[in-house]
Amino acid sequence: MNEKRMLLLSFFVVAFLMFLLAGWYYFSQQKQAAEVVVDRNYDYVMKNDPIGQNKQAQTDYYTLVLSWSPAFCERQRQQYGDNLPTSLQYQCGLTQQFGWIVHGLWSQNKQARRVSDHPRFCQGDLPQLPQDLIERYLPEMPSAGLLQGEWEKHGACMFNNAQDYFEKIKNLYRTLKLPNYELSRTELFKWMRKNNPQLKDVYLGAARNELFICYDLDWQIIDCPSSRTGY
Repeated sequence: MNEKRMLLLSFFVVAFLMFLLAGWYYFSQQKQAAEVVVDRNYDYVMKNDPIGQNKQAQTDYYTLVLSWSPAFCERQRQQYGDNLPTSLQYQCGLTQQFGWIVHGLWSQNKQARRVSDHPRFCQGDLPQLPQDLIERYLPEMPSAGLLQGEWEKHGACMFNNAQDYFEKIKNLYRTLKLPNYELSRTELFKWMRKNNPQLKDVYLGAARNELFICYDLDWQIIDCPSSRTGY
C-alpha cells in the first residue's frame, strides 16, 4: 500500500514539474519573441513615407481596419522564404499564431479620392515610442513597426498621445467577435453580422484580406462609404 502511494506521489510530482517546465518554456519563448521585435529601432520616418503628410484634411469619420494575419504572413513567406525580417518575426514566426489583428484605426475624409486626401501625420514626424508601451499592445497589433507607424500616420490625427490611440483600438477590437478561420468576403460579412448584433444592418468594407468597420466622430458604428479609400 505504501509503495503504491509512493508511486502515485512520484507520478504527481513528475507531472507537476513537467507542467512547470512547460510553462517556463512557453513564457520564455514569448518573451524572446517580443524582444526580437522591440529590441531594435522601430521608428517611422515621415520623410521616407511614399504618401506623405496631410494635416489640412478634415476628419469626417473613422475606419477600424482588421487584417487576416495568416494570409499576410503567407505572402511574407513567399517573398522572404526562411529569412523573414526581424520586424516580421513576432507576427509571422513560429512562436505565434494570430488570426484577425488590427492593421490600424484611421481618420478619414468623406471627399477623399486618393489615399493622400485623408489626414496623415497631423503632428509631424514623432519620436520613437517607449518599448514598454509598444509591448503592451502587441496582442492586437503584433509588430512594433506597425504600432509606431500607425500612431504617427493616423493616431496623431485623432489623439494627443499614443496610449489613448492604442486604448481606443483595443476597446473597439474587444467589442467584436471574429471568426478564427478564413472566409470569403461574402461569407465574412454574413458571419460578422450574424455574430455581432451591432453590425447587423451596417455596410462593411473589405479589400484583399482586410475588413473595414466605420465609425462616426462619436464612435458610433456607421455604414462605410462605398468609395472609402485609406492607407
